[in-house]
Amino acid sequence: MERDFEKFRGGPNKPAQFRMRVTLSKTNVLSFNRNAWQKLGEPPAVYLYFSRTRDLIAIEPVPSHRLPESFPVLTKSAGYRVNAAPFCRHFGIRLNTTLRFINPEMRDGKLQLKLAETVSVAQVRKRRKGGR
Repeated sequence: MERDFEKFRGGPNKPAQFRMRVTLSKTNVLSFNRNAWQKLGEPPAVYLYFSRTRDLIAIEPVPSHRLPESFPVLTKSAGYRVNAAPFCRHFGIRLNTTLRFINPEMRDGKLQLKLAETVSVAQVRKRRKGGR
């Protein structure tokens, strides 16, 4: 195959009941669907870790949002979110679009997310009639 081709790494859609969906938005919000949150153990808060050498985010569930350095897990209409702006600023994680992690996986009780294995999920906004 010629070098100008890029392989799509997102894969096909899986049924919702089996899919772990985790995204990181350009506003530094980590979002989880119910399956990902349940695999974490339905925690009220998490610790966030980053490996610079592996370009990897690890999310560890913790039993309380009152623990030092923990990020509370907030409920939203379609899932759960963690406002990770201080974490992203500290480690220089800057995004221009929302990214979905292709293969989030649980290892040693932590959810691991590889920044090198993501696809953009930003929606293209349609122009309104009348040129606005």
